[in-house]
Amino acid sequence: MRVISLLAAAAALAACDDGAATSKTGAEATPPTSPGAAASAVEAAPAVRPEIREFRDWRAVCDNGNACVAWTGSNEGGWIRIGMEAGPDARPTVVASEGFEGADGPSMVKLKIDGREYPWRGGPQDAANADAGELRTRNILAALAAARSVSLVLGDRTVEVPASGASATLLWIDERQGRLGTTTALLRKGDRPASAVPSAPALPRVRPAPAVDQKGFAAANPMNDDPPAGLRVPASIEGLEAVKACRAENNEYLDKAVLAARLDASTVLWGIPCGSGAYNATYVLYTARPDGTGVSLAELPTWRPQGAPGETDLWLVNPVYDPRAQTLTVFPRGRGLGDCGTIQTWTWTADGFALSEERTMTDCQGMGSDRWPTTWRTRG
Repeated sequence: MRVISLLAAAAALAACDDGAATSKTGAEATPPTSPGAAASAVEAAPAVRPEIREFRDWRAVCDNGNACVAWTGSNEGGWIRIGMEAGPDARPTVVASEGFEGADGPSMVKLKIDGREYPWRGGPQDAANADAGELRTRNILAALAAARSVSLVLGDRTVEVPASGASATLLWIDERQGRLGTTTALLRKGDRPASAVPSAPALPRVRPAPAVDQKGFAAANPMNDDPPAGLRVPASIEGLEAVKACRAENNEYLDKAVLAARLDASTVLWGIPCGSGAYNATYVLYTARPDGTGVSLAELPTWRPQGAPGETDLWLVNPVYDPRAQTLTVFPRGRGLGDCGTIQTWTWTADGFALSEERTMTDCQGMGSDRWPTTWRTRG
């Protein structure tokens, strides 16, 4: 779907599962130890709690770096996205999709707010117009805050977009980022200078462990690639009651779709398929030593408040391990189009897995995952 962007700055845009903790059942041994490191693999940063809020027809997310995204949209596929990074030098962005299929190439699209039209033309790769400056973006934000009706128009086609709640959304972002009464505020501007806005908080740094040879392992998406010949899940894992329960409900094809990857010289990741639907496959993940001893549920920490540190959800959906980046990603899709859900990525470090990114979209409105708001980000 073609996307039309209206950017107020040259900054790049930030590219539904809660990860509730489950007790570590089905493993009889302690997890294998990882090689030591001179410095901690995860460097903490000042804590800023992510928040997800709803204001009538609008949703808003501010992540652990205090970058905020707000959006509204319709089930027909039309949506509007407002982005605001943290810090005194940040500038707002507005991105919209007209939600129309078959609109190839740059086309004049009109954002219509209470009868007034705000047209712009999408450029190559949906780049913004060169004249899309901050003043124009600010005018759109002011109109959205007071809007009674909003629509996206392309030719004779129109998609109505819900309007209620924009004002409260912008005010919440201003308050969260310390912009109230400053010249940078999205809604409630004042005479205080931009320098009065707090700096963006530092993000935690995650240092991936060195990549290791994956010969003999199926580190790619197991649902798309056949596992290497001779790959066998250790008997110590196959004998677990949780794994037996998984195997009892699967078919022959899914039983073979095992995820297996070497994390380091002393640790192997095993993903056992437990069920599948049209576009989701559920797995339970374990770590073990290369000889199959030291079996434990994979520890995948989450920023969310449920459970104790180090605990993780027992069931993980669509896991993919990237051996070059040393990352494990899960993506429970809200629907087959993949325009809603939660994408979580963990990086394997010398101290185990660390959450390195989480993006989420609660509404299935045609927004690509590269536009979803982040709830958690890290450096490195």
